[in-house]
Parts: sequence; C-alpha cells; structure tokens
Amino acid sequence: MTHVIAGDAETLAAARELAAGFAAEAAARDAERPLPEPELDRLSAGGLLAIPVPRAYGGADVSARTLAEVFRLPAAADPNLAQIPHRHFVDVNVLRQQGTDVQREFFFGEVLDGGRFGNAQSEAGTKHVQDYRTSLTAAPAGASC
Repeated sequence: MTHVIAGDAETLAAARELAAGFAAEAAARDAERPLPEPELDRLSAGGLLAIPVPRAYGGADVSARTLAEVFRLPAAADPNLAQIPHRHFVDVNVLRQQGTDVQREFFFGEVLDGGRFGNAQSEAGTKHVQDYRTSLTAAPAGASC
C-alpha cells in the first residue's frame, strides 16, 4: 500500500529520510550499477512520487519549493538517483495542465496507488533517437496493457 503524504512538512521529512538511506548505499550502487528498483519502490511506497497530485484528486499538491527539495535532497545523497523522479513529475504536471478530467481522475489515482511514469528515448535498431518506428495501437475494449 502506498502512503499518501498530507503536505509540505511531511514531504520534506520523508525526502530527508530516504536521502539518508540512499546516501548509505550510494557507493555500492555507483560501483555495481544495479537497476534502482528498490529505490524506486521506496520513492513510490513512501508517497513522494504522488506529491504533485492536486488536492482535488487526493494529493498533497506541495509547493514548488518543496518539490525542488525532493530533487535536491536525493541528489545530494546519490546523484545517480536524482533523475528518477524528474520525468515522472514532468508527466504529472502535463496531466495537471493538459489532461482531461477523465485522464486526471484515472492517472492521478494510479499515481496515488504507487504508479510511476517513465520514459524511453531510443528505438532498437535505428541510427538515432529521432528515427521513430514504435507506434501505439488501440487495445480492444476491456483489454489491459
């Protein structure tokens, strides 16, 4: 179950606690280069990835200053982890600004339940990242991806 953070003070406390844990493991992660799945899980489960969700949708809707601290604190502990929440927060903000009510209701609910947005920039077997060959195809009604 994902914890839903209530506001700025709780967000900062959670970010400090996670950063301390990240710092303790940073050297090993840097040397071994594992995929940071446990760290992602901790960011989600602790509620930090849901902090930009608007209050109207059940989120904390933290201030810009607090959001910046959620980047700074983990970056100071382990710079390799600082990029992880960036793309996710960008996508949440796109939904805030451009999403329909139906999209916001669905995706903000997913984020509050621990869902994460990510990105991929490369196409397999192409010469550069702008040579797009991937396409989206609508799934039949009731299908799940």
